[in-house]
Amino acid sequence: MSALVGGLDVAMYAAGTVVCAKDEVSPSVFLVFSGLVGLYDSDELVDLVSKGEIFGLLSAMHHTPSYYEARALEDSICYLIDAEAFEKVYRAHSAFASFFTTFIERRFRSFSQLAREQESLQDGATAVLVEALVSKAPVTCRPDQTVKEAVGIMDTHGVGSVVVVQDGKPVGILTNRDMRRVLLLGNPDSAVNEFMSAPVITVDCRSSVLEAYTVLLRTGIDHLVVMDQDRLHGVITSKDVLAQLEPSSSILAIYRKILKAVDLEELKSAFHAIRVAVSEMALKGIHFYQLSRMLTTVYDTVVIRVIQRHTSPMEGQDFLWVHVGSSGRKEQILTTDQDNAVLCSATGPCLAAAQDITRILEELGIPRCPADYMASNPRWHLSLEEWKEHFRRWFLEPIPDHIRYLTVFLDMRAVYGNLEWLGELIDAIHNAITNQAVRFLAYDAALHEPPIGIFGIRHRDRGVDVKRYGIYPIANGVRVMIAANRMLRITNTRERIEALRDAGVLSQESAGDLLEAYAFLQDLRLRHQAWAMKHGSPEANLLMPDKLDKMDLLVLKESLKVVASFQKNLKALYGVDRGL
Repeated sequence: MSALVGGLDVAMYAAGTVVCAKDEVSPSVFLVFSGLVGLYDSDELVDLVSKGEIFGLLSAMHHTPSYYEARALEDSICYLIDAEAFEKVYRAHSAFASFFTTFIERRFRSFSQLAREQESLQDGATAVLVEALVSKAPVTCRPDQTVKEAVGIMDTHGVGSVVVVQDGKPVGILTNRDMRRVLLLGNPDSAVNEFMSAPVITVDCRSSVLEAYTVLLRTGIDHLVVMDQDRLHGVITSKDVLAQLEPSSSILAIYRKILKAVDLEELKSAFHAIRVAVSEMALKGIHFYQLSRMLTTVYDTVVIRVIQRHTSPMEGQDFLWVHVGSSGRKEQILTTDQDNAVLCSATGPCLAAAQDITRILEELGIPRCPADYMASNPRWHLSLEEWKEHFRRWFLEPIPDHIRYLTVFLDMRAVYGNLEWLGELIDAIHNAITNQAVRFLAYDAALHEPPIGIFGIRHRDRGVDVKRYGIYPIANGVRVMIAANRMLRITNTRERIEALRDAGVLSQESAGDLLEAYAFLQDLRLRHQAWAMKHGSPEANLLMPDKLDKMDLLVLKESLKVVASFQKNLKALYGVDRGL
């Protein structure tokens, strides 16, 4: 490394000075010691380089003309590393080369991986996903096979259950418990469909273990069929789930209190306790994708408990309570407010009941939606046919208000009631989608471009709104593509990106970058809010760059570049630049 030090020089550049001209071969690798340098393509600012960052690397290493003009935007001091000396060390030391290759390639996932390697996952059994518990491929049989044949299949594979499949879909499950009924009421030559448990109870492979635990408690069963969207993925048992939960007994104990709470004060206390516990897990390094699943389970459970206090079991067939926004996307974090609506028949619970429910949820610690997208608002307490008409009109007349409504209600997710109504509504929405409305939605998703200059003068004092410039553009842009491809039954942003990738709408590379960027931005926001909650500070979305460590700054910058690139591609894909 002495070769680098020997070839080191220092230079000062006044604001406005060209450090390295475009189409000029850089004689040095530049390391910014202080100040700010902008990289320009013609007159367009494409990047900002601040203290501790480098530029000119690609040109110096490959002796090629620089793609950009480097210009000091303020008085700056740079270390100049001789290109020849740098190349010698680069060729001789693989670790050194590996690190700087990341800069050369500008690969987001490399930065993201470096950041994640610094984090410590000290706890998080409750944040584990169900797919991690599946140890074997699903064992199946047909409904017309005999019980004797099914038992033979179970013995061959050494399992205690067999999934009954017809036309590729699970229609039931036969377990050791069902065998008792065969001994009492039938014979081994009876058809499986006479004794199987049906309909089959399923859980998505990306659900949290806590979600699976909730289903087991609610249904009283021992086996859960695990699905990967529409595909059979495997089977897990109550023992699998409980074994995973034992190490996180504190979270589980609090969650049990929520399930067993007999009055609102108990529910409020337990709900607050679990938010504190989750914030502690966030500070320990558990990631957003896992924690948001856990929080979704908790929020949904609390909401269902409150709804059930105000409706009878029979009324549950006459309405559907849905969540929208981040709750609809299963992306709640610590500051999530109420975003809900109701599909209701004439005999269903009245508006007054919905208003009582939202009031109690507020008392429990889930604040009202500032924009009043709530079931307590008569505008969002409608019949199924009225909702169909709303969506038809919103797509047919894409004025600003209608576009805003679509960005909220296209994330609709069923929580409690007549679950079949949502499927019927989504079918109607798919038929109502217009190309013009999709273009307006794409325009809206690309409206707030992320500030490339997060390390510049303009943003040092007031920080960066990671929700406005990072999270929302990805969530909104992905929703546009989901709507355009009629895939609205999927609401979670991560699952939407994966579905678009699997359908060939997004490339593997683009999908990977979006998944990493979205996870990092949400992780950063979650940690920030968890820290604020712990210290009694306002839980805002504003991040101050000078309060972040160097690696977080680096990955944040790369994440916002992924967002900017995604917005650019979105505008091109839907012709936004051609005018609306």
